[in-house]
Amino acid sequence: MKTHPCFKQVALNVLLPLCLVLASTAASADTLGQVISEALARSGEQALGNSLRQQGEAVHRQSSGFLAADPSLNLNYLSDQFTDDEGFREIEATIELPLWWQGQRGARQEIAQALTDQAEVLDLHQRWTMAGRVREQVWEVVLTEATLQQMNLALQTSRDLETKVARLVAVGELAQFDLLTIRQEVAEREADVGDARSAHRIALAGYRQLTGQMALPEPLYEPPAPVTELPPGHPRVQQAQHTLALAQAETVQARRSRAGTPILGIGGRNNREFSGAKSDDAVQISLTLPFGLAGQSAPAIASAMRTQTEQDVALQQARLTAEQALLSARLAHQGAEEALNLATHREALARDALHMAQRAFDLGETDLVQLLRAQALARSSALDLEQRRIELGRAQARLNQALGVIPE
Repeated sequence: MKTHPCFKQVALNVLLPLCLVLASTAASADTLGQVISEALARSGEQALGNSLRQQGEAVHRQSSGFLAADPSLNLNYLSDQFTDDEGFREIEATIELPLWWQGQRGARQEIAQALTDQAEVLDLHQRWTMAGRVREQVWEVVLTEATLQQMNLALQTSRDLETKVARLVAVGELAQFDLLTIRQEVAEREADVGDARSAHRIALAGYRQLTGQMALPEPLYEPPAPVTELPPGHPRVQQAQHTLALAQAETVQARRSRAGTPILGIGGRNNREFSGAKSDDAVQISLTLPFGLAGQSAPAIASAMRTQTEQDVALQQARLTAEQALLSARLAHQGAEEALNLATHREALARDALHMAQRAFDLGETDLVQLLRAQALARSSALDLEQRRIELGRAQARLNQALGVIPE
């Protein structure tokens, strides 16, 4: 049975668009939070938090044990073989067990907890940092894409005018010089399109390299954050706080380790007074207590205190940096709103002026130069308006970033 060609054509015209729609629906864009997760996984930075977490677990296991350090075996052998040679012999074997001094185990466990907490905060800080990178790259793509669209529109307008001028030159209503002028205008617009296309390709390639995604996240525009002031849980501040907490725990450990660790010795001894005599066995228990002189532990304590002071200063600087970034982002957002209002008014005026210039040119009341000038002003105003809209969206994203908002 043969299929009629018309039926084949109808099926092709109907099924092909349907397949394209289904394919586009199946390949819907991810949310901003999903794109950030993909970029973070692609960067491999999550391994840093995992390694820090493993370090904390290792310190916790070590501090939960009975011994403060590895045990050791001490062997002693005494003999008069090379002196009197009367058969004297003494053998000692002792297992030395380092014990925890009061407060040392707790200080070590505090370090383990600080490492675990720092790993969690590091994950948060990495995601917040990656959110800023993705936000900037997304809006760079949007801005270059809007510029490319405006340049294409300007090129099409110039080409339409070129066709119109060529027709008027052909009938003798305009001079050949006017046709050359408009062709120069078209060539300039083509160059603008080429530059805009190159910038868009570069931005899009950067986005794909960062995230591994082909499509931009949806929705693009972020809602205002529910907070307006710097939150206490800001990722930048949290990271500095937990780094300081780790330095404080290490300072406590340095102080607790000042006295060293006591060593419990458990062993046995076998001795013989002379050759042929009966051997005697004995069990011995020893306890070694270090004095813990202040002069010996002072360098370690001073080093820990210096690190703690540095992290305390770093925390203050982190707060100041976060506050300054928030202030700059808030002022930039206000400026973007004002600039958008001005650009809207300017674009409306330029559009009306272009309409009047086009009408005057059609009626022969003005020349081509005046029309091209009006077109250039309208084109610049339209491009500026579109860029201001995008800048406002980017300013909102930057404000959310400064507030520590991380898309989920």
